[in-house]
Amino acid sequence: MIRDWNREKIEQEIWKIKFAATDPRMDGFTTWGCKQDLIRLKYYIEDALEDCSTYVGEQEFVDKLEAERTFRELKKTHA
Repeated sequence: MIRDWNREKIEQEIWKIKFAATDPRMDGFTTWGCKQDLIRLKYYIEDALEDCSTYVGEQEFVDKLEAERTFRELKKTHA
């Protein structure tokens, strides 16, 4: 299989959309359009994941990511 995509670049593109969606200098019409793009991407990814197989070690991988997310959220609330 040829991997002709780059996860980091995809993340950068999503970050750009998030930045635009949360830019306080932009109007609600613009930021709402950006958030709609993020929501569409979320559903697209969820649908794609439903089509994928389940792998050994997958749940541990997901659990680790969830723990990291929880830790980041806790740091935000206690900062």
